[in-house]
Amino acid sequence: MLSASRSRATVLVVEDDAITRELLAQLLQTSGFEVMAAPNGERALLTLCQQGDEIDWLVSKVSLPGLVCGWILKDEYQSHHPDRPVLLIAAQDPAEIPSAHAVFVPPASPVRVLEVLQALRSPEAAQVLPFPSSKAA
Repeated sequence: MLSASRSRATVLVVEDDAITRELLAQLLQTSGFEVMAAPNGERALLTLCQQGDEIDWLVSKVSLPGLVCGWILKDEYQSHHPDRPVLLIAAQDPAEIPSAHAVFVPPASPVRVLEVLQALRSPEAAQVLPFPSSKAA
């Protein structure tokens, strides 16, 4: 997944809540990930169009302000990079989102998101992990 010129996986985090976005970005950075962050779908779509080849994982809230939601971002990202993981934060049954690698029910615990990303980072990780529940403490 990573090119020879990059040693750290890059995650695009799309979250409209500034505190949650910053907390998740800081947690991922201190855990060895490069992080790009977007406050809305429009900004994330622009980032995907301009730098999509540099993004190894997409973590996005489904319900975002504006015209571009997490579904559109997932579809756009997967159309160019079908082998790369997508983690969504959605207030619906995870079984309804079969093409995502993991679905979190809001509020998604940043620590749980990190755990799933670290599991996906492992070469022996399964293609699709069981859907994690962010409700479990």
